Amino acid sequence: MVPDLQDLRAALIAALGAERLSDDPADLGYYGADRCRGGWPVQPSFIVFPRSAADVQAVVRACAAHGVPIVPSGGRTGLAGAATATRGEVVLSLERMHRILEVDTAARTLRCEAGATLQAVQDAAAAAGLLYPVDYAAKGSAQIGGSLATNAGGVKVLRYGLTRDWVLGLKVVLASGELLVLGGALVKNNTGYDLRQLFIGSEGTLGVIVEVTLKLARPPADSLVALCAVPSDAEVLALFARLRRSSLTLSAFEFLDHGCLGHVLAHRKGDPPFAEAAARYVLVEVEVPVPGAAALEHTRDELGACLGEAVDAGEVADAVLAATQAQARALWAYREDISESLHRHTPHKADIALPVARVAEFLAAWRPLVAERLPGIEALCFGHVGDGNLHLNLLRPDAVGLPEFLDRVHAFDDELYALVQAHDGSISAEHGVGLLKRDHLHYSRNPTEVALMRGIKSVLDPAGLLNPGKIFKI
Repeated sequence: MVPDLQDLRAALIAALGAERLSDDPADLGYYGADRCRGGWPVQPSFIVFPRSAADVQAVVRACAAHGVPIVPSGGRTGLAGAATATRGEVVLSLERMHRILEVDTAARTLRCEAGATLQAVQDAAAAAGLLYPVDYAAKGSAQIGGSLATNAGGVKVLRYGLTRDWVLGLKVVLASGELLVLGGALVKNNTGYDLRQLFIGSEGTLGVIVEVTLKLARPPADSLVALCAVPSDAEVLALFARLRRSSLTLSAFEFLDHGCLGHVLAHRKGDPPFAEAAARYVLVEVEVPVPGAAALEHTRDELGACLGEAVDAGEVADAVLAATQAQARALWAYREDISESLHRHTPHKADIALPVARVAEFLAAWRPLVAERLPGIEALCFGHVGDGNLHLNLLRPDAVGLPEFLDRVHAFDDELYALVQAHDGSISAEHGVGLLKRDHLHYSRNPTEVALMRGIKSVLDPAGLLNPGKIFKI
């Protein structure tokens, strides 16, 4: 039976008010998709803007009654199509549920609504003298609910772990419209299955996260940042191993190839960081463990000595160590500006994870494979080598139209993910499966695992109301 969208419109307006529902074409296009452009249609029916958990419950119940599925939507910074409406779904935007509800300095916890941005969460923690350590370039627009829905990683997983490691409690609206309260501010709660973990990383397919309680940490006294010019992928791993053997507290170890740096410099019309170009670049951040000038200088001397040894060993050709916070931010910008600088090339991205020890081996196979299968397409790599997460980018040539480009790169995906599987990796490290990778899930999950995931979905969402077609086909 075809749903009656006019009846649904009336029900949604009755629940939220007319000012919080839109079917304006500009809004449908803007809120109907995330940053992934995979060639699929963007076709939501309505966009709704709840302001409370009760509003979300009302929307879910109305959609369920009319048989219209829902796509939960946060900051839409994902790169797998998980927040894209392709079949007339109602997009449930959480951007107006953005309050920081509580910061408990003694317990080191923060409670907020799901639409709060990562930046807002970090700022609220910092105002209380604490740290929410999950961090990535899109923090100004990425929302905390989406961060949980994809189990986001970012640049400091090496030191602080993934998003799921910082979640104490959740409030989730189920497909039935029921509000499920999981955990809270309790540090210890050993009462059977930890249902929180089902929803973290579920990409909105099991429930709509509406509120979160996060753990916070004490911030480091200070940090030091260095950028290194490195001859090859093998030396990147050698430098990483050297830093891990040292007594330094390594918080980030970020990698980019020379092509990425070239696009950043062209985008912002800047000067290169070194007189001589290098094949690879590594950004290193280490923490200063205790306050004071003496501790800062001791850490600086130790980092300088470690990098000096790396130069002597041929692992590093040149290095620059930031002397001020402004210089540190400038060095970080070489890494953080990559995605923006590549945007005009509509890159086809692959976010993969590998055992750290196999990163160089994988890249040595991937680069020539791309050159052979996709001649004329520029292949770039950057990522979080410290945790084995690489971002592979295939750039559309100016003379090639987007449909032709997508046909070519999508045809290559099976070979790419087979190569990832052969190196004991995962087809998705940070951005989830969504629409982009669902046909390739078998490269990371076996049939038994997929069957179990489908079973969980059928228990929590028997009608397939929530984000249908994401992770696996209906």
